[in-house]
Amino acid sequence: MEFEIGKAVLGGVIGTLAMTMVMYMGSMMMGLKMDMPMTLGTMVLPKGTGAWVLGMMLHLMMGTVFFIIYAALFQAFGIRSGVVGWSAVFGVVHAVMAGAVFGMMPAMHPRMAVAGGNGEKVPAPGYFGLKLGTMAPVAIVAVHVVFGLVGGVLYIL
Repeated sequence: MEFEIGKAVLGGVIGTLAMTMVMYMGSMMMGLKMDMPMTLGTMVLPKGTGAWVLGMMLHLMMGTVFFIIYAALFQAFGIRSGVVGWSAVFGVVHAVMAGAVFGMMPAMHPRMAVAGGNGEKVPAPGYFGLKLGTMAPVAIVAVHVVFGLVGGVLYIL
C-alpha cells in the first residue's frame, strides 16, 4: 500500500474522535476519571472550557501525527494487506507507550495533583492509569485499539 498523507490525516482525526468518544463512554460505564483533552489542555490553561477545547485540539493533532506514523510504518514494512489488523496491533504498542508516559506526567504537568485532584488540579493517572481505577489499563489499550481500527478502516478506503 502506498503512503497517502490525506488518508492518514483523515484516519488520525476520525480515529482520535472515535477513541475519545469510547474513552468518555467507558469512563462513565467503568467509573474512571479519564479525560485526556482536559489533561492536555490544563498543561497550558486553568481547568475549564478553554482548557478542554485546547486539549481536544492537541489530542486531534497528536492523533493525526500518530496515524501518519502508522501509515509510514505500513509503507516502511511493505504492509499491503491486513492494514486494519496491523493498525490494531500498532494501537496496542501505542497504548503501552502511552501508559508508560502517563506515569511521568506529574513531572511535566503544572496542574497535576500527585495525590489526587481537587478543584484546579487534574488527577495524576499513574503508570498505565492505575491511579484512575483498576480498569484503566484495559481502557487505555481498548481506546488505542479503537483508534487503530477506525484509522485503519479509513486508510484503506
